[in-house]
Amino acid sequence: MQNVEFNIKIAQEVIEYAKKVSAEGLTKGTWGNISVKSGEYVYITPSGYPYDKLKPEDICVVDMEGQRVFGNLKPSSELPLHIQIYLNRPNVSAIIHTHPLYSTIISITQREIPPIVEDAVMILGETLRVSEYALPGTQELAQKALDALGTNNCVFLKNHGLVTVGENLQEAFIATLIAEKTAQVYVEALKVGNISLLPMEHAKLLREKYLTSYRQK
Repeated sequence: MQNVEFNIKIAQEVIEYAKKVSAEGLTKGTWGNISVKSGEYVYITPSGYPYDKLKPEDICVVDMEGQRVFGNLKPSSELPLHIQIYLNRPNVSAIIHTHPLYSTIISITQREIPPIVEDAVMILGETLRVSEYALPGTQELAQKALDALGTNNCVFLKNHGLVTVGENLQEAFIATLIAEKTAQVYVEALKVGNISLLPMEHAKLLREKYLTSYRQK
């Protein structure tokens, strides 16, 4: 392994948000994964390790080719997904993958969520897509997730769960909460019947406003 200076603050932040994800019930057991990109390296949760037992030294550090450069534990099996997004979305420095209830329902029943509520449109994107199915942990899944993600901040993985991205972990975590809330709203609205959509031109304006002037840098 390469001799890389380990940033304990980044590792601690990854653990902090892993515990937040668990506390919010956004994933169960050891499922899901979280990462942060720092320079040419990615700090990512280990495979199959309980979030409540994580210590900073348990966080794996890999290079942009997925080679481990720090840590004794095996990185998350979804490492290819994280690497693929970081390589193709230079504005992304944090990724959270979870298995929330309503997001998973969307992933097995829908192809997308249209623009229905303003906060989702602004924070996540106009139309929220479900990727085509591929086996977990594969390069095929990584590519299909990236294709469906596009310039959005979330993507639903077919028959699997949810991936959100952000410039930092706080942004990615908020995106997770908003994506799950939006999925719940859409599922419940489908039960009622008629769904009112935001005009697409308004959705685009809202998204652009959020990206250029609304959110704090």
